[in-house]
Amino acid sequence: MYGSRSYTALPKGRRGTFGAATEDDFLTGEPRQIPSASALSVRTLAFRGPIPTLTTLAARHFVENIQTLSSNEELWRYARVWLKRLPDILVPKLFIMLQRSCPNLLSHGFITLYFLRGPSILLTSALPGVQKQTIASVTRNDTLHELHLIGFDKYQDSLFASLVSSLPQLRILVLRGCTRVSVRTAKAAASRRFLAKVNFNYTGVTPASLSDILCSCSSLEVLKVAGISSWTDATFARLLNRLSETNVVLNSLRNLKLRQLSLSDVSLQPFLARCPNLKRLDVSFTHVRRSPFGTNPIPTLEKLTLTSTNMPPMDIITLIASLPHLQTLALGAIGGGGQRSFGTAGSLSAVVMTDEALAFLTDTLIALNDLDKVSLVGNAKLGLTSRDNGALADFVRRVGRRLKQLNLSGLQYLRSRDMCGLMGETSEDPPRLEELSLNHTGVDDEAAPYLSRCSSLVSLRLAGTKITSRLFSLRACFLLICLCSTGAGLFPIVDACPKLEQLDLTSCRGIKVADRRRFFDVCVLMCVEFLRCI
Repeated sequence: MYGSRSYTALPKGRRGTFGAATEDDFLTGEPRQIPSASALSVRTLAFRGPIPTLTTLAARHFVENIQTLSSNEELWRYARVWLKRLPDILVPKLFIMLQRSCPNLLSHGFITLYFLRGPSILLTSALPGVQKQTIASVTRNDTLHELHLIGFDKYQDSLFASLVSSLPQLRILVLRGCTRVSVRTAKAAASRRFLAKVNFNYTGVTPASLSDILCSCSSLEVLKVAGISSWTDATFARLLNRLSETNVVLNSLRNLKLRQLSLSDVSLQPFLARCPNLKRLDVSFTHVRRSPFGTNPIPTLEKLTLTSTNMPPMDIITLIASLPHLQTLALGAIGGGGQRSFGTAGSLSAVVMTDEALAFLTDTLIALNDLDKVSLVGNAKLGLTSRDNGALADFVRRVGRRLKQLNLSGLQYLRSRDMCGLMGETSEDPPRLEELSLNHTGVDDEAAPYLSRCSSLVSLRLAGTKITSRLFSLRACFLLICLCSTGAGLFPIVDACPKLEQLDLTSCRGIKVADRRRFFDVCVLMCVEFLRCI
């Protein structure tokens, strides 16, 4: 029942669809490439999804056995013949699987000979075999539709510009983390008039050079330009002037990410007025102070991220009330972004998420039937004035339990009793939660009966909490698991959540360091030991 494996969590990079709970939204310490005491405990459960296709099963089998095949000259010669014959449509899937499983086997020669074909190509700087010549060789695939080059910060703008210019059928261009990508590449991208998705996150693209793309690519649906230090209201004005001169309206744009840019309402409001059909918007870590739409019509957003902005909570609530189809909402560390110029403590408190503001937010969110994901990470004042059945407990009871993903990490005043809303009125009404983050909160073993109600839970993050695995005896273990009584710690949670696959127990002092990465194994051993004792 509790088969397990464990690994050290690797950084996911700055990626992901806007509004999702990405690494950028977690302001508190998440496990990265750190010692074994700071890692996830993971188990693999029996496969319950749809039956994989035959091509998927064959690809998995090849990846699992590639080490054996490559060590046998005769077998490897035979395998390479079939690699050459592999249909183009299957090449990208196999290449990605190999990157995840055995990146060290993917040399420059091996990649260029077998994997630079098909409709899409993904290369990252994490692959040791990728060289400048590897990237340049992509030009041979003149039917390429989708290109992802991630994290190549050593190569000049001219390399990427030349590459993009040679791909006439390009539809999706992702150059995230290629820091030297700039004006030349943007100009080349503007010549690919059928581009539908562009990701220039953490590059050197300027607002002026981006204006060429916006004016030329009328089919653009996704635009991501996060984390570019040169973007300010002054530099962005050139883009706004160009759009005004050409009277461009971005009717096709659905997904816009302007994260970590030094842009204020002066820039955001006139630009968003030209995006009438937006579905996803990320303006986190910007200088926005009021509704980014101003007095303009508000599109029917499905995802909204305002993490670490100085937008007053009541303005946020007013905006959310006009978004009946909202599915994902990220309101992390409200009042913690932009350039503060407040004169008094009173004006500062006006942009901090408080228990009073949370009560109004709860009343607003309860009316959003499509809402699935909410992040309140890092709002340090929440719970400060609460007692039993306070604003946090009310939020969990009325909103939190019907979500699929909830992030309350970094709420230092959150206590176990605030999770009592997970209990529900009847045993036949369990919470819908699949992912719950309570890192660096005040929850302890008293939360066990509440968390045990989340039978659909897949991922539970409890880093830096007071949760424990203490048991007085094996017989007590059995009774605590059966009765799920207060003080039982993690064991009843694992037992009551059959879908649970990930536990983050980083810095949980109530759990032995050696057990934090293998807690599912510990559960198995406890059960076996108990059976021996009865």
